[in-house]
Amino acid sequence: MNLVLFILFSYLLGSIPVGKLVGRKYGIDIQKKGSGNIGATNALRLLGLKPAVMVLVLDVIKGFIPVKLALQFLPTNQVLVIGVVTILAHIFPIWLKFKGGKGVATGLGVVLAINPLMAIVPFIVFLAIFLKTKIVSLGSILGVMCFPIVSYLMFPKLTIFYLVLFLITLWTHRENISRLIKGTEKRIMS
Repeated sequence: MNLVLFILFSYLLGSIPVGKLVGRKYGIDIQKKGSGNIGATNALRLLGLKPAVMVLVLDVIKGFIPVKLALQFLPTNQVLVIGVVTILAHIFPIWLKFKGGKGVATGLGVVLAINPLMAIVPFIVFLAIFLKTKIVSLGSILGVMCFPIVSYLMFPKLTIFYLVLFLITLWTHRENISRLIKGTEKRIMS
């Protein structure tokens, strides 16, 4: 019963469309402008730095909270299910007819709740790629790709979980990957 309640809680929390709500506060429907994505990158392009940081932080928090709570009451394998549900809730939110974001920030919150050390190498990779290319999607993909590698080296029992997170990231970034291959992916700043 606990697992069912946690799944419901994590889905409802994870599906809160933070970017859409912050955009509304600024009088912009970010689903209808820019990339149409409700994440921090589109918020940055449309709303500016402060609102984008708000979106980023709140998306991370909504990934962190259900997993951190689940760790107190559920076994590890069920906590991992809660983590995946929370990320999928961000990607497929009930409030937006199942058209949400890409799940990277919410996934970061999930990872931070499970083990903050796991985020160090992926964050460094993301930052290095982003600073070099100014392309958020490339930094995100390569950063998340580090999770299963780091897990295999440090926490091998969770490698499959982190591989699932990477595969979700590849799927949500499939259009970005196509644009990266064509050389048409947008940069944050020139």
